[in-house]
Amino acid sequence: METSRNNRRQAKTKFIQLDTKKCEACWKCQEVCTNNVIGRINIPWHKHVKFINVSDCTGCLKCVNVCSPNAITKLFKGKADS
Repeated sequence: METSRNNRRQAKTKFIQLDTKKCEACWKCQEVCTNNVIGRINIPWHKHVKFINVSDCTGCLKCVNVCSPNAITKLFKGKADS
């Protein structure tokens, strides 16, 4: 697994992508994710969400819809397009 600095800022599932530099740590995406795909890094100097169960993402796009800074964006066709 590649661990370059850029890959730590961007993570993805089959359906969505996360840019941690854009994350404002509001945790709304974590609250709406019913599959426990999204976790958090919450230390005073470093706060953002992270993907913890990538394979459990179903592409429902609830997290994309609540992410106002567009830190989580759609990659591929998800259930919302079906």
